[in-house]
Amino acid sequence: MVRLRTGLLIAAILLCSAPALGGFYEDLYRGLGYFATPTGSPVRTAAGGGQSNGNRYGRLRIVPNEFGEGHRLELDRTFGADARGRPEVFDIGMLELQLNGATASTIQYTGRGVQTLNVDMFANNVGYILTDKTGAQDFELTGSLSINHQLEINRLGFYYLDLEINNTNATLKADGLVVDGPTDADFDIGPISIRGNVFVDAACAALTALGLDTSELEGLFPASPIDRIDDEIKAFIDQQRLVLGEALADGTLGTESALTSQEFPRELVGTVNDPATYGPPLNVPESTTLLLIGTLTLIGLRRRI
Repeated sequence: MVRLRTGLLIAAILLCSAPALGGFYEDLYRGLGYFATPTGSPVRTAAGGGQSNGNRYGRLRIVPNEFGEGHRLELDRTFGADARGRPEVFDIGMLELQLNGATASTIQYTGRGVQTLNVDMFANNVGYILTDKTGAQDFELTGSLSINHQLEINRLGFYYLDLEINNTNATLKADGLVVDGPTDADFDIGPISIRGNVFVDAACAALTALGLDTSELEGLFPASPIDRIDDEIKAFIDQQRLVLGEALADGTLGTESALTSQEFPRELVGTVNDPATYGPPLNVPESTTLLLIGTLTLIGLRRRI
């Protein structure tokens, strides 16, 4: 009987999960297809298997990797003027986004040997103009964005990440009743270059949370960011200990003072530990007794099945 129930449960899970996963990947690919399609018309077939409309170009394809026993997804998109010179603007009501520049993304999976996933994304001086028009208060953000992102992770947990983002010639202009005038909006992220192992990093973080010294494990991968993560965990634990120590020192963890701080009626606070009000205290079984009770309960249920 138990085996029959288990088999039916597994079959139901498999039947329900397969269509859900398939639908998710189909929706994801369809969404990427919308992004890769140039706006406006007419959209014509271009070289390399893409589509174009003036300076606008897009291409989305999945290519099998026979040598690596995997697949590669390529997504290219160039924003710009159409065949008649109109800029490419995405109008979603009060917000308008105008883009001009090229982007390229590649996601590759190889199954031969150690399974590996590569994610590369590039944007070369993509100019943008983001406007928010409400009438009473308008904003306009302009600038040029460059992205260089490379990520690789394999089944053994080894990874490396290179990331650099540059936002240049950026200005936020405000015009309205509340805020007025321009503001510099330039920023840079990176260059960031880290390398390590996911499982080692997770073990270090868990051991640090338990209060153990992980300096030896951190030295296995000097380029890993786990040392900074561990420092943040230690700082958080020390802060919690400090707060707890202060609470114990001034007695705010006491029952009566804690209830008083919540502004409970005084007559109710005075009767918290009064047996006459709440009856005798409950006797909580020891851990071994609880384990014995749980074991006997499981045996009884199994005999009934």
